[in-house]
Amino acid sequence: MTSVALICTANRCRSVMAHAIFVDEVKKRALPIEVYSAGVLDFSDQPQLEETAMTCLRNNTSPPPESPTWVRQLPLDAIGRFFVMEQFHADALTRDYGISPDRISFLGSFDPQRRGTEIADPFGLGDAVYECQYQLIRECVVGYLDTTNELGTPTQ
Repeated sequence: MTSVALICTANRCRSVMAHAIFVDEVKKRALPIEVYSAGVLDFSDQPQLEETAMTCLRNNTSPPPESPTWVRQLPLDAIGRFFVMEQFHADALTRDYGISPDRISFLGSFDPQRRGTEIADPFGLGDAVYECQYQLIRECVVGYLDTTNELGTPTQ
């Protein structure tokens, strides 16, 4: 089975929303893809953020129950594609976890509106920013799935 991982700093905001959206889209499209999310920093002893969970639920997606997860907790060799939110995440995956750069993509690079490759962290910025980032992440996930054949999905 093909697998992807959505990566951010702590796995408490962006990657959690991206995970929920990716799982939702994979189910809609009946794709055999395993989805993970994690942070490059270890926040695995911290609780989920209510703001993230509520944003997902308002948009009819269920946040992953296991977040926050740390990158070291993932089956790194089994994951085919890592989607990062910022350059810091790509650098950490390569430097600290030995992930080849050719397995790393910026999720924001799949934004059909081309608003930039990095997706800003909504932590502590209120519901409106969470909602805005959720919509941006959804557009990027859908943009990726609509245009790739990397995961066995048709390109349009």
